[in-house]
Amino acid sequence: MKNEASPELILQTLATKSSNKQLVHRRVLSAFAELRMVVQSVAVELNSQMVGIDRSVVVEFVDRGEYEFEIRFSGDSLVFQVHTNAFLLPSGHALLATPYVKADPMRAYFGLIHVYNFLSDSFRMRRINDVGTLMSRLFVNGAGHYFVEGVGPLNLPLNEAEVCADDLKLWLYRLMVTAMDFDLQAAPF
Repeated sequence: MKNEASPELILQTLATKSSNKQLVHRRVLSAFAELRMVVQSVAVELNSQMVGIDRSVVVEFVDRGEYEFEIRFSGDSLVFQVHTNAFLLPSGHALLATPYVKADPMRAYFGLIHVYNFLSDSFRMRRINDVGTLMSRLFVNGAGHYFVEGVGPLNLPLNEAEVCADDLKLWLYRLMVTAMDFDLQAAPF
């Protein structure tokens, strides 16, 4: 056996890997709480401005519990979900070959926030078979550093700074514009 099982090995793993995963969990929950405040604020701000333009276009925040919330606008709903586990980047991921991760392999563990785009009417009319689209994923590691995967302008490289409200707001704006640029098309007859 490569590593002989022992209480020392168990304690070493708990003190390093398990402790790091708990740190990742706390960091992603903190980023999610900050994102929740940003989305609420943007919804209120945009809705108050839309009232003077067109009262029928509503921007609203919908709280769906501790691990999920939504912003509805222009017929779209962006649903934000935080995953409660830490994930190791898959083998072959570009970040694994960077000096950043090589200097500390624990930096390769990330918490995830997923963003899905749905038609708002899917929720209002309880159309449970309507499909949403995964638009983007925000990855946050134990240092609070992050990167974003997503469609088009939603890809953001690793930022070796902690997640902040300004960056989250920019990401939200990009998400909203990308969702509104994706128009429904009638199927051929």
